[in-house]
Amino acid sequence: MGAGFGIFGTTLVGNEVGRTSVERHAVTASFDYRASPTTTFGGGVGAGLGGLFTVGPRRFLVLPGWEATFAYSRRLLDGRGKLPFLLLGISAGASGAWTREERSHGPEAGTNGLYAFDVRVGLTVGKTFWNTFSPYAVLRAFGGPVLWTYDAKTVVAGDLTHVQFGGGVVTALPRAVDVYVEGIPLGERAVTLGAGKSF
Repeated sequence: MGAGFGIFGTTLVGNEVGRTSVERHAVTASFDYRASPTTTFGGGVGAGLGGLFTVGPRRFLVLPGWEATFAYSRRLLDGRGKLPFLLLGISAGASGAWTREERSHGPEAGTNGLYAFDVRVGLTVGKTFWNTFSPYAVLRAFGGPVLWTYDAKTVVAGDLTHVQFGGGVVTALPRAVDVYVEGIPLGERAVTLGAGKSF
């Protein structure tokens, strides 16, 4: 089981809004079940902590919301000897929240629905040193729609790049606890911190 905190930012594109800058924060709780030495299934639920949409000069607050994920991973290389470990990961997720336009004067704006869906496929390659320290690089591709009510219209948008490229490190601690940090500077940008416990 694990828990994490993440911040991500990206650019969405849609016919009604053009390019939209997005930043969101979230906390998650997750679980994994190892079906075999090479195959793992997992899932998670989380809470969006808020964020910001920027459409030209207009700014929209993203209010707290929900998210859920399902994941599958398979170990293709186990990292023995001089070889690295190599993992294939597939996940699907959905999230929902409300947005409200920031206004400097006048009555407070109403709220509008925001829903996002995506499927991700990724490869993670790294090496474990001293049985405790595992740096890695990750490449992910993803796709799925973002549905947002904007000026009384339902806008369908998608990510500009549909990729993530970055890296991270996992450190094993006593009592089957591990902690990790991951940074994604290219594509959909993200920083994630988390910890897990094995039983």
